[in-house]
Amino acid sequence: MNNYKNDNVEMKETKVFYEADPFNRLIAGNLPGEGRRSRVKKFRRVISGQFRTDGSNNLFYEVNESQGLDIPQKIKFSGRYSLDKDHNLVFTLNKWNNQCEGNRLTLKAKLIDAKSNEIAFLINSKAGENKSLGYIMKLYGSWQADQHNRLTFGIERDRDDADSLVLSGAWEINKNNEIVYRYGREPQAVTFRGSWDISERHRINYKLDKNINSGFNFRSSLGTLVSKGKEKSLAFDIGIGISKAKKLKRRIILSGRWKIARDKELILETSDIEEGGVRLKLTKEMFDRQGIAYIESIIRDKENYIGGGIAFKW
Repeated sequence: MNNYKNDNVEMKETKVFYEADPFNRLIAGNLPGEGRRSRVKKFRRVISGQFRTDGSNNLFYEVNESQGLDIPQKIKFSGRYSLDKDHNLVFTLNKWNNQCEGNRLTLKAKLIDAKSNEIAFLINSKAGENKSLGYIMKLYGSWQADQHNRLTFGIERDRDDADSLVLSGAWEINKNNEIVYRYGREPQAVTFRGSWDISERHRINYKLDKNINSGFNFRSSLGTLVSKGKEKSLAFDIGIGISKAKKLKRRIILSGRWKIARDKELILETSDIEEGGVRLKLTKEMFDRQGIAYIESIIRDKENYIGGGIAFKW
């Protein structure tokens, strides 16, 4: 199934049709020349093994030994990663070596973990007629938010651009103000642990790792002051575009201790600052009209005390 060349003989290239079966095993079919897919069944082979990735996000298939097949023990693929609507990991082959361009390896994968620089999937397969096999596949890169405020993982590749895995559903906020993504009929949950930051108008960030620029920069509404008794918190609304017809809204509410800084900017120290909380430096431009008016009144009433900075309750 490989192409072999030497100084004296050049063997005719044979295209190989690849796909994955429902048990995440590789299926290979020899296609004479550019044969039609309708002829593949006659040549199909199920090859036992496991799909693997390396530190450069290359995709391989490690073939189990002693199968009596004239194939290498490690098959390398070239193409692009994506996720389908059911969150399966898809690898679309390009025109390289003896691959058939456009073939799709669809791996029935379960998203089980996400860190600032990686995404992890559980792959379930078969190791025999009555024996199941599960293994972890990881891809490396960084997280961003796309133009619709969906969570997106950019996979680093050996080229100028990157492959993108788009989590097409809507994310949520848990009681610790962390982003949680749930999907599937029996919901799987992945929690992103980071910290919120507000640095510009109509934007709110959720930082995972600033060293590799991993995190979500969401488009949002202006900050709104919300009251609960004497306590005032800061709220931002974020719209998530699930499809052209469906858009959901998430509200981020940040609360803690408020201060006025020397330069008359407002500081919000989130309530969990001793356990990884943050100090948010807020300008008036980040608030709606009601919020701006409130800040101006606070600064005006407390202007004799601004120099040292004060803590106050609303």
